[in-house]
Amino acid sequence: MGVFFGYVLASIPYGCAFSLVAVGLVLTYRATGVFNFAFAAEAYAATVVYSELISHGVQRGWAAAIVVCVIAPVFGALLDFGLFSRIAPGNRTAKTIMALGLTVILPQIVETAVPSNPPVPPAPFFSTSFIPVWRIGGDPVFGSAICEVAGTILVLIGLVLLLRTRRFGLPIRAAVESPKLLELSGVDARWVLRFAWMISTALAAVAGVLYQVGSGATVDPQNYDLLLVVSIAAAALAGLRNLPIAALGGVLLGLAEGLVQGYVPSSSIWYPALVPSLPFLFLLVLLIFHPTLRHLEDTIDPMASIEPPPPVPAVAMRPPIVDRTIRRMRWPFLGVVVFGVILFVPADWTEALTEGAALSIVFLSITLLTGLAGQLSLAQWMFAGIGAFTTAQLAENRHWPILLAALAGALVAGVAGLVAALPALRLRGLPVALLTLCLALLGDDLLFPTSWVSNGTSGVPVPRPSSIFGIDFSSVDSEGFFVLTVVVMIAVAGIVHLLLRGTTGRALTAVHASPIGASSSGVQIRRMTILVFMLSASIAGLGGAFYAMNQQTVSQDSFVYYFGPIYLVVVVTIGATTVEGAITAGMAFALINNALMNVPQSVGGTQLHSTALTVILLSLGAFTYAKHPEGIVEYAKRRLAKTVFRAVEHNDHPLVSAEDSA
Repeated sequence: MGVFFGYVLASIPYGCAFSLVAVGLVLTYRATGVFNFAFAAEAYAATVVYSELISHGVQRGWAAAIVVCVIAPVFGALLDFGLFSRIAPGNRTAKTIMALGLTVILPQIVETAVPSNPPVPPAPFFSTSFIPVWRIGGDPVFGSAICEVAGTILVLIGLVLLLRTRRFGLPIRAAVESPKLLELSGVDARWVLRFAWMISTALAAVAGVLYQVGSGATVDPQNYDLLLVVSIAAAALAGLRNLPIAALGGVLLGLAEGLVQGYVPSSSIWYPALVPSLPFLFLLVLLIFHPTLRHLEDTIDPMASIEPPPPVPAVAMRPPIVDRTIRRMRWPFLGVVVFGVILFVPADWTEALTEGAALSIVFLSITLLTGLAGQLSLAQWMFAGIGAFTTAQLAENRHWPILLAALAGALVAGVAGLVAALPALRLRGLPVALLTLCLALLGDDLLFPTSWVSNGTSGVPVPRPSSIFGIDFSSVDSEGFFVLTVVVMIAVAGIVHLLLRGTTGRALTAVHASPIGASSSGVQIRRMTILVFMLSASIAGLGGAFYAMNQQTVSQDSFVYYFGPIYLVVVVTIGATTVEGAITAGMAFALINNALMNVPQSVGGTQLHSTALTVILLSLGAFTYAKHPEGIVEYAKRRLAKTVFRAVEHNDHPLVSAEDSA
């Protein structure tokens, strides 16, 4: 019993941090309609600011007060004023994309501004963090634990009292039900929602500081992954509706995780697999079986019907003769580019272009699943990893021809997509994004680290194809492998283009627009959902195989789940609805990253800074998704075509002939 009580004492502080984040997630979602994926990023940023203030001589009590009571609420108000208040309440996809964009960009900005990880911050109130204050039944109670528990209790009590007041609590509870009805009563709902954002970011700051002090680990964004996922599970347990259940769920999940860590021997083969994956498995079960989550996207606002619909993507403004000219000239243009790369481009840039072509294949899977079917998947990079590891194992250990192994990897990834599609049949919208996040985390913690998949930390070598028709694909600086990757990319792009323009594309568009209407028109929704998940996973697996061939080795760190949201945001920013958008996103990511790595280190030429700056540059457009859901590149391209068309018409030289108009 003493051992059990000791594990409980050690787990309560973590459960308190989980409770704070879970309460913040539920409060933000119910009051504003935004599921704040950036909660962990906000907690990380607040902790870094807290540590930096202390390192510059600010007393820790004042530092905590400045971060929690000033900086975090101001940041939350700016988020609402500059971003989320400009989205129509019914446009939930835009809200989710914007939250994901903030999740991706905020840690990169912090890491760029603070090159080295700050030290572990001290507790805000106690003189020392890790010495026993007293003992209960022989088990030590540390100052940091008391700080976390006391801070959580005070914050939750203050939040309950605040929500019971007429001045602040009643308007927030009314805004949860219907902001429009609240405005009819004479209350400005905008300030109510802004106040909810201020409370939410303050909760993130408190949770981040207390969690980092209790864990004693280095201040690193990866350390907040568990905080976010367990808190999402606690919020899901409450159906994203009930604040007390969310708080209680956070504590219970913290206790469950602590007990599993305590009772499962660290030498057991189950320890590295079960302990990190426990919250992901729990969240996965909730998403499949919790009845509230299946109907989470069903609106309950009685005034929702008066909201303007989300903006429709811009229609093509190019005259038919321009489209025909582009179709005729793109193949000669592509040939000139390929020959130019072969003859004039240095080896490191050729490798970057090859990587961009491989990433473009993976991004085409996002075009199929997100741009066409409207499903936000955070697991496409995991499917790419499944294809890469399958290819590597078959080629290295089974001695399969590498191209045949790549096709097998794509098929295995398609089977994984089928497995993901089965629970997704019961969900739509935000729960699908949470489901794919669970699958990506399970792949990162449960599948890829196993020795029979990734060969431990040493990784698995991945050969390139040998020479075919005199073209050498195997050398390190092989232009031939670049040509091969581009050919595969073009073939996949052609398949995706046919799906976008064909019967399958029209059926998926109908399902995205109105599942009930599509079903009444004879579209088999279940079959279409399974089909699109399998096809997108297969394409991602094929892209992962070529990405691994370009790297010539693959390890468990090659396909970390963190890049799944990053790549999704990048593709959505540039244009997830078109084939050109996916190819542009892949090439741009690889080329910009390589260019930034070649600049002087003082400017940002390290691996960390180049990746961070690339993500920032290519993800800023996610904040314009509500206005331009087609992507900023596609929007700019169509605006340019429209401008040129108007200029030609103004000069009385129309490009549209009578035949074209007919």
